[in-house]
Amino acid sequence: MKYRFFAAFMGTLVIASTLSGCSNNNNSDNAESSSAREISAEVTDTNAEETTAIEAQYDTNAPSRECAANRQQMLFVMDNGDYIYSANKDGDNVPVEVYIRDDRKGKTEELDLPENSELMYSAEDKLYYYSPDDGLCVYDNGKSTPLNSETKYTDVIPPRDTFFFTDDAIYFAVSGDNGTEIKSMDYSGKLSDKVYTSEYRNVHIVGFYKNDLICSYNIGTNGYICIFSSENSSTELKTGDSPYIIGDKVYFIDFNSLCCIPLEGGEKEKVSDERCTDFCFYEDKLIFTDSISVFSAEPDGKSNVILEANDLTNCNYISGLGITDGKLYVCGGSGSFWKSIAETDENGKIVEEISAGVDR
Repeated sequence: MKYRFFAAFMGTLVIASTLSGCSNNNNSDNAESSSAREISAEVTDTNAEETTAIEAQYDTNAPSRECAANRQQMLFVMDNGDYIYSANKDGDNVPVEVYIRDDRKGKTEELDLPENSELMYSAEDKLYYYSPDDGLCVYDNGKSTPLNSETKYTDVIPPRDTFFFTDDAIYFAVSGDNGTEIKSMDYSGKLSDKVYTSEYRNVHIVGFYKNDLICSYNIGTNGYICIFSSENSSTELKTGDSPYIIGDKVYFIDFNSLCCIPLEGGEKEKVSDERCTDFCFYEDKLIFTDSISVFSAEPDGKSNVILEANDLTNCNYISGLGITDGKLYVCGGSGSFWKSIAETDENGKIVEEISAGVDR
């Protein structure tokens, strides 16, 4: 069974012709003509107005476990407490990236994963990673097994949000010349007959809201999400980058500003005046970074600095934030090869720090 959605635009997107070759391969002119053909039959449009409210109160509902687990992870925690993380080590000419298993008792070992593989997810004592040769694979007790050849991309390693892991299924996006198909399979690699189809290329998976699949894509410099409500109906909202579902809102980065919008439709709200490059939700707090400092946003719209990049060993920038096993992790760096991963509490106090780079 295939589920199809079409983008609808209530107005004209004005995008310079030089943007038509953007890497997302989605052209605003084509999108507008397509929506004119399909809107009456298959789309309920709820594009948000452009009005932006400054320092809106944010929703304190915690993100779902699935949403948090499908964000970019700073490290993975196995059932026995071992940490899995990427680290740079000296190579023949330049440092190379490897994955390390750390028992937190002084013993570490390098995982035997194929070259250029990228870890995506962990469950129990299994790791799920993307291999350029085999697509999505499972690593269990030192043995790697490809799951399904349809997860393999040609010549590129797909971004993390190409995949979405739930308790009983793995969803994945496959882009081609005619758009993107969102497929799913069980953890043995058996495909489901349900396929969601988008006319746009490079569609990513955001998660679920009231059991409805939510995807995202860019058209020119504008980001959108699409909510599938039934086989022949979907709703589109204009958002931004890195969409994250919290309660009944979606949070996102719009030209370095952290914003949110109700999933049922409404006005876009600006959460903070500070520049934002990454964010996450830790318990009932919104944590974000401008790549130099880490902030905690209060429900009243105020933001407090809780950590600086130079609080981490040898670091001068923050490269990412993440929640793993219910804990907040901050990743910092210096140059191209130094990396530090720190567990912090909600006030920015460093609980534990892992050096995972080469000082050059």
